[in-house]
Amino acid sequence: MMLMLLLTLTTVGAKTRIMLISDPHVMGPGVLIKKGAAWEDAVYYDRKLTEYSAEIFDELIAIALREKPELFLITGDLTKDGELVSHQYVAEKLQLLKQAGIKPFVIPGNHDLGTEESMEFDGNNSYDVKVADAKQFAEFYRDFGYGPDAERDENSLSWISEPLPGLVLIGIDTGNDGTPLNGCIKGVTLEWLYNRAMEATRQGKQVIVMMHHSPFPHVVNVEKFNATYAVRLALPMAEGPYYYLDHSYVVDRLAMAGVSVVLSGHVHVTDIAKDANGTLTNTVHDISTASCVSYPNPYRMLTISDDKATMRIQTSYLTELPGRDNFQALSEERMKSGLSHLIWDYTRNDEYCDLFSDIIMFHVMGNESESPKMKEYMDMYEERSPEMMTDPQLLENLVAYEVTFVELRNMVYSMLEDKNHYGNPDKEGVMDDLNTTIPMNNQGWTAIRTVRQETDTDSGQWFTLQGVRIPKPAQKGAYIHDRRLVIKR
Repeated sequence: MMLMLLLTLTTVGAKTRIMLISDPHVMGPGVLIKKGAAWEDAVYYDRKLTEYSAEIFDELIAIALREKPELFLITGDLTKDGELVSHQYVAEKLQLLKQAGIKPFVIPGNHDLGTEESMEFDGNNSYDVKVADAKQFAEFYRDFGYGPDAERDENSLSWISEPLPGLVLIGIDTGNDGTPLNGCIKGVTLEWLYNRAMEATRQGKQVIVMMHHSPFPHVVNVEKFNATYAVRLALPMAEGPYYYLDHSYVVDRLAMAGVSVVLSGHVHVTDIAKDANGTLTNTVHDISTASCVSYPNPYRMLTISDDKATMRIQTSYLTELPGRDNFQALSEERMKSGLSHLIWDYTRNDEYCDLFSDIIMFHVMGNESESPKMKEYMDMYEERSPEMMTDPQLLENLVAYEVTFVELRNMVYSMLEDKNHYGNPDKEGVMDDLNTTIPMNNQGWTAIRTVRQETDTDSGQWFTLQGVRIPKPAQKGAYIHDRRLVIKR
């Protein structure tokens, strides 16, 4: 009797600790046979320490073994470019955590089923390398989200698991293999997610969603330059591949299912932001974590309170790597070099290149508004703005992306001031990106609950989330009407 009481006291009401990393881009043994021209060309724009990725991953595994969190989560891009040897390496290292009583879970990113860069490098030459397909991915990570203890979505590499009593994890596949485009969630998968999350929340359980792509943009207008920054909804068409709807449909469905926390990666930025459903009654926080193989090489520790009402977020950095001198300086220099090469191609101007590179590096760090550098960069941008507005190269690229100079300025200011939903009076705000505590109760945007009734729904076309056109529905459920998500209750 006394033993049972002691066991109860040690298991009920305990805080849950989670170690979170993203985008390790591990390059397994044999991918880089010998450095040379082929490798240098491949990493010319790279901001990651790809050649040290396996060592960095090993060090993070060692940290996890010392810290002993209950869970170890990776939000996609496990490998450099989906190489079989890279997946093998990651899976073997995760087994070390499992053997130590730590439960790892993974989801795929857009690099994990192969890309155009899936090569092995030998001096001046590069060769095709074997990459994982969806079936092989699930087999590699059978013990980490894809085994009998989890339920799989039959239409994707998404899964649901309850690793600890009362805590439900849902891993969502937004990486895809080209059909639909990467950065998308299929309509049938979104409905599967909604039903599973709703079932869990009705049972009083806490739900956390992992997805590689952010559920919504953290920076205004950024999706104009990077269409895969935030997840989109992909609906099949009767003729042709898919019909794409923006992130708001996904956010609305997550919020209405009671999901309050999403863990993401992909954009290699350490940032925390929140969004809500259309009526601002249900809030979703997105914890975006930068790549652990890119400067400043972050990882996070998440602590869920014993009543599962709050999540404490603490951000740390890998500042040393055994056997590598000046690791952090090397990492910072790689980031600067890769950004400079990339931005030079767009600006062809040294001053603009340096300015935009510095702004992006500043943004990657998080908590921009707390730094005195924010005002310095804003002044520098304003000083150069008149000249940039007439620069032919810059204007040509803005036209190509269908972006106005005002939209570019707003994007830059959204980064520098760390303001999510920049310019939106209902949602604009600043959050601590690094060390904070967030609610997990799916609370509304404010204490006031407003409900906007759907009007004028007699005209226009109706579709199911599977993309099937139907007459105006009478049954309860979620539908697409005139490109908007409509919930009929």
